[in-house]
Amino acid sequence: MPKLADIGAVLYAGLRRRGVLAGAVLLAVGAAFVANALFLQPRPHPAPLFAARSAPERPVPESDPLVRAVQEALARTGVYAGAIDGLAGPQTREAIESFEKAAGRATSGEASVDLLAAILSEPKPAETAGPTPPPSAAGDAIADVARETAAPVSDPLVASVQSALALSAYGPLNADGVVGPDTREAIMRFQRDHNLPVTGEISDGLVIELRAAGAMHDS
Repeated sequence: MPKLADIGAVLYAGLRRRGVLAGAVLLAVGAAFVANALFLQPRPHPAPLFAARSAPERPVPESDPLVRAVQEALARTGVYAGAIDGLAGPQTREAIESFEKAAGRATSGEASVDLLAAILSEPKPAETAGPTPPPSAAGDAIADVARETAAPVSDPLVASVQSALALSAYGPLNADGVVGPDTREAIMRFQRDHNLPVTGEISDGLVIELRAAGAMHDS
C-alpha cells in the first residue's frame, strides 16, 4: 500500500506540470496576438498601436526682388554661384560680404540698392567677360528694383476722399493720400450705403456723393 507522502509528491508534481503548461499556453497566445496585430493584417488598422507624429509645417519664405537682383549681379561678376531665388541665405550673405571686403566697403552681408549699384559698376572678370552691355543696363536694373521697393506716392485727391470719409463717420482713416485696405473698406461701405457700384475705388460718383453730403469741397 502506497504511503501518504508518496501520493502527495505525485499530486504536487502533476500540479506543477499543469502550471508550466498553462504559462506556456498563455505565452503562445500573447505572441500570436502581437504577430497578428503587427504583421498579418491586410491593411492598416483604423487605430494603430504606434501612431506616427506628423512634423509641423514650416512657412515658405518669400522671394525678395532686391535680393534676386543682387544675386544676379554677383553671379555675373563671378562672386556668387548659388541659386537665383531671391532668398537671403548663408551663401548669398557670404557672397555679399566677399564683394564688400574686395571693394573696401563695410561688411554687412545685406542686400541694398546702393550695394546693387556698386556691384553693377564692377567690370566682369576677364575669363568670363562677354559682350559689353548697353550703358543703360545698370541704371535700368537699379530703377526696376527702386520702383518695386520705393514707398507709394501720396495723391491729393485720395487724401481729400480719406478726410471726407472720416468726416462722414466712415473712418478712422489716415489722410496720407495712399489707397490702402482701410481706405478701400471705407469706400466700399460708403458706396453700399449710397447705392453706388461697390468697387472700393475712387470714382466720380463717389466724389459727387461726398460733396453732396457736405463732407468734401471743391479744391
